Amino acid sequence: MQRSNIHTRRTRRLRESHPHRLRRFLGTFGILLALIILLGVVAYAYDLGTGKTGGISSLPGFPAFLRPANLCKTPDHSTGDSTGSLTSGGLNRTFLIHLPPSYGGKPQPLVIAYHAYSQKAETMARYSRMSTEADKANFIAVFPQGVDDPSSWNAGLGAAGPTGSADDIQFTQDLLSYLEKNYCVDSHRIYVTGYSIGGGMAYRVACRLTDQIAAIATVAGAYYHAPGGCNPSRPIPVLEIHGQADTFAPYDGNPDAGMAAVSVYLNVWFNHNQCDNTSKTIFQQGDVTGVEWTHCADNSVVVHYRVSDGGHTWPGSNPDSFLGYTTHVIDADTVIWDFFSHYSR
Repeated sequence: MQRSNIHTRRTRRLRESHPHRLRRFLGTFGILLALIILLGVVAYAYDLGTGKTGGISSLPGFPAFLRPANLCKTPDHSTGDSTGSLTSGGLNRTFLIHLPPSYGGKPQPLVIAYHAYSQKAETMARYSRMSTEADKANFIAVFPQGVDDPSSWNAGLGAAGPTGSADDIQFTQDLLSYLEKNYCVDSHRIYVTGYSIGGGMAYRVACRLTDQIAAIATVAGAYYHAPGGCNPSRPIPVLEIHGQADTFAPYDGNPDAGMAAVSVYLNVWFNHNQCDNTSKTIFQQGDVTGVEWTHCADNSVVVHYRVSDGGHTWPGSNPDSFLGYTTHVIDADTVIWDFFSHYSR
């Protein structure tokens, strides 16, 4: 009788333990599954936030089903530098493309950088170091090549007429169409910048192609009268960097060449962006002073960095005595991207 009771109790305990073990197993499995999903979400958020496609989710052993989907539907391309060409206005137009190491997983911002008078696209890439910034900040950098001999841009009307012979607005439109079709570009984050007459070209693009451009930045810009005037379709964020000792694109302008003063250029954007006179100093170090006007329409802004003894130079670049003094208090490429990164269209 006693042995029977013991056997009965054992059988009851065994029967009762099976549901308990099952519940414990399911609970442990659920916790592990939740941790894996959480890790996937964190990894995706990290990759999304940094713009990297080779981040946490690409580590060996990371579950493939948790890796972010490839959002790029355009042809594959190798990272680094390559050249491209297209036909625009009956001319063969060329450009240099730099893709950062992070390229390929999802659409990335695009920065178009116009070179100076008589420069080449490769020279602009090397001088501005915008490709290096692209690698750090995860954006695509494109350096178009101007035509004419020496190379120039049709940036407006100078004292002697147009500053270039080609339709560079049409070229820019064709270039944007080509890049958006063939590269994984975030069409809401397209920016233009330029140096010297390339700055004047960036200005003209902002006047004409405002619906495609999120923001504009110029360095030592040579600003000419835009044919038909500057008529942007909306307010747009503007950054201008200029040396007060610039002899090629003088800070106070060059009336004999039909080149506008920096103050005139800034006033154009004050008017278009509907800014009031309220300004504040945002940077003051050494020979560089940064001022911004933020009381503008549609959250637009105008920012100006003045280099008191700066020549016709790109701040932070390798010094060139022919162009004048180069400040290293700021790096123009870093300042420009920091500015661009706050805006989308």
